[in-house]
Amino acid sequence: MLENMRAFVAVAKAGSFTAAAEALNLATSVLTKRVSQLERAVGTALLHRTTRRVGLTAEGEYHLARITAAVSAYDETISAIRKGTQKLEGSIRIKVPSTLGLVRLNRLIRQFVNEHPGIDVEVLLLDGPLNPSAEGIDIAITAFPASFAGVADEFLWPLRRSLVASPEYLASKGTPEHPRQLAAHHCIVYQPTGASWSFLGETGVISVTVPSRLSSNDMLMLVDATKEGMGIGLLSDYVTAQDVKTGALTCVLPGFAVPDLWVKAMVPVERLHLPRVATLLRFLRLHGGDTPAASSPETND
Repeated sequence: MLENMRAFVAVAKAGSFTAAAEALNLATSVLTKRVSQLERAVGTALLHRTTRRVGLTAEGEYHLARITAAVSAYDETISAIRKGTQKLEGSIRIKVPSTLGLVRLNRLIRQFVNEHPGIDVEVLLLDGPLNPSAEGIDIAITAFPASFAGVADEFLWPLRRSLVASPEYLASKGTPEHPRQLAAHHCIVYQPTGASWSFLGETGVISVTVPSRLSSNDMLMLVDATKEGMGIGLLSDYVTAQDVKTGALTCVLPGFAVPDLWVKAMVPVERLHLPRVATLLRFLRLHGGDTPAASSPETND
């Protein structure tokens, strides 16, 4: 089955049975037989065959990255066993959200690369959830609750958030004393988490839908808008802590805690066992958060 998958990957990349057979040093008839055996085993056609060209079917395109990863994981495992060493080497593709990557993970990933000279790291700054298995990514960092089949959720650290505003805004518009009073204020909204804000009060959870004066998926833009007095923002502490410390921003409603989000790593299950991937996960879990997490949530709501 493994060699059948290897044959399929070669044909998909070459776009030709003849070219793939040459690359693998096999007879074209042998390569054709292996791909056919794979298709029979999975019960679907993976390749379109015409007299002029070979292309991927929809199923073949969808599963190509996963099959490629499975073959690569096998080859890397055999290579490591033959070398008889636990030396960390190879490459890692990691996807991180743009603001989190620039502000928090930038330094950490560079530190990891410096500490592990045998590992090459490719960093993709992308917002929003994606399936790392389908995209050929080893680790996808996110704070979204999305999950995918064949992908493990490895919780890393809680993402602290606070309600903040500039002193000038509060002097002009007044300081709310209860979350429900936010309906009468200008609010700065981070689009991925939306305009429905939740707080923890003495009697339980209080949910409020706030009016959006300005919204964006760029957290840094929203921090600047909040400092300029445009409204009250529910923003991550890692981008507001310094401004709160200097007095450029003031915490609002400190008696009503904001539930944490959880930053997690989505990892294709076939990549979890790779030493370099496991080592980077441990490194991020240890160094990435504000404080060590006592336990991980079962969901990321």
